[in-house]
Amino acid sequence: MKFRQETLQDKREKVRALMVSTSFRVALVVLIGFFTVLDVIQTTTVSTKGYEISQLQQHITTLEQDTERLEYTIAKHRSMQSIQERLGGLGLVQVDNPQYVALTSQAVAQR
Repeated sequence: MKFRQETLQDKREKVRALMVSTSFRVALVVLIGFFTVLDVIQTTTVSTKGYEISQLQQHITTLEQDTERLEYTIAKHRSMQSIQERLGGLGLVQVDNPQYVALTSQAVAQR
């Protein structure tokens, strides 16, 4: 038995027959549909993540503003004017001539 070698024309005819076959077309449509669904899923995921990032950035901005407001309030309460105003409400008096006690001994009480 002698085997006949396929010619280039025979190969082309087989490829054409494959491309016009129903199974090839169905497989092609299924493949295109699959990639379309993957594209929609990816686009939806990216959009969702973009929205979440935007929300988090807004939250960061709000927290930064709150921090700045609190730092201002702290600085305001630490000011000498604010301290003096709060001390005035306690009924304290200013000492004119303070006297200090000097310890002469280095003794420490023990049990």
